[in-house]
Amino acid sequence: MKVLYLDCFSGISGDMLLAALIDLGVPLSVFEEVIAQLGIPVEIKGTAVYKNGIRASQVILAEQTRQPGERSYHQLLEIVTQSNLPSHISAKVEMALLRLAQAEGAAHGVEVERVHFHELGGLDTLVDLAGAFAGISYLGVEQVCASPLPLARGTIITQHGPLPLPAPATLNLLKGAPTYGVSIEGELVTPTGAVLVTSLAGSFGPPPAARWEKIGYGAGTQEFPHPNVLRLWLGESLDHKEARETPELAFDQDQVLVLETQVDDVNPEFLPYLRMQLEKEGALDVAFIPTMMKKGRPGIIVSILSPPDRLSSLARILFRESTAIGLRWYQAGRIKLFRTSVEVETPFGSIPVKLGFAVKPNGSREYLNLAPEYEACARRALETGSSIKEVYRAALKAADSLEPPTE
Repeated sequence: MKVLYLDCFSGISGDMLLAALIDLGVPLSVFEEVIAQLGIPVEIKGTAVYKNGIRASQVILAEQTRQPGERSYHQLLEIVTQSNLPSHISAKVEMALLRLAQAEGAAHGVEVERVHFHELGGLDTLVDLAGAFAGISYLGVEQVCASPLPLARGTIITQHGPLPLPAPATLNLLKGAPTYGVSIEGELVTPTGAVLVTSLAGSFGPPPAARWEKIGYGAGTQEFPHPNVLRLWLGESLDHKEARETPELAFDQDQVLVLETQVDDVNPEFLPYLRMQLEKEGALDVAFIPTMMKKGRPGIIVSILSPPDRLSSLARILFRESTAIGLRWYQAGRIKLFRTSVEVETPFGSIPVKLGFAVKPNGSREYLNLAPEYEACARRALETGSSIKEVYRAALKAADSLEPPTE
């Protein structure tokens, strides 16, 4: 099994990864072909540089025609969907681009639709993502591992003004990944680097047992007291039979908090109001579960699913709007289907349908769930005088006709 180890002792960025792949032997023409498939006016050049005595490759992207200062997430997504990239590459780029937009949106408190990318109008992000996936595919890599990631301090100047390092979007993308702090001021892990390493690496830690054949160095643009390079190790796993296989399907994952309390003296009429206030404050889900409490009293378990940063605010609402005088909380991991939505045409009009899917090792999607939007179905049923069941079935049928085979 061919294995690639990302040795991120100086962090990782998109251009560092592309440069290190070139140093491993990926021809520059692979990235030039990616740019041609994307159909964007960008030129890529490779050069050799020295970082504190270590020779490394470096890539430089330049616009061939003047580009707008920024592009929205949907504008970049449209470039990818209309490109000639191979399907297994474009699917991975779409997924990474969505994660980037979600991380940026969460950091700045805006919807994904309002997220914009700036460097070369966002085109450099597309080259970094598509180029990295294409370069690793060219090498025939079957397993990717990475070292823990160093996080430095300081500030970075952005379109939003000075922001603390690590950049907020970077931290959002690195949730669940092992990191450690270093006493350096400067950006070591960029948002693009963060989305790439967490998308590619199946595990984090020391190098796996392997017979290493090639080492590649990709240089960053900043100067630090240490060599600012990303080091890639390419080799053959020694443990063929016991090496972890690539999972059959990849799912979206994140971390949440679970808040729970039990009450036996709350007015049931207050529970819908409690739910409304908790959801307004950011609760992901609220459940009321019947239970039997001490002395045989019937009671309610209030279970709240919370983002990691909403513990105190949700606890305050729970105490204020119920009779609870304490709660327990714990962290939990979630595995979720990736989600998207499509508009389908039915005899009753256009209906949005939510699609849930997993990602196969080749980057293709396996759709495992679909559900028409209830509110839209109800509205169409009232407008047409039809039953909601008829509208719902029509939307399901239309969505089934659009769904690609799951193989």
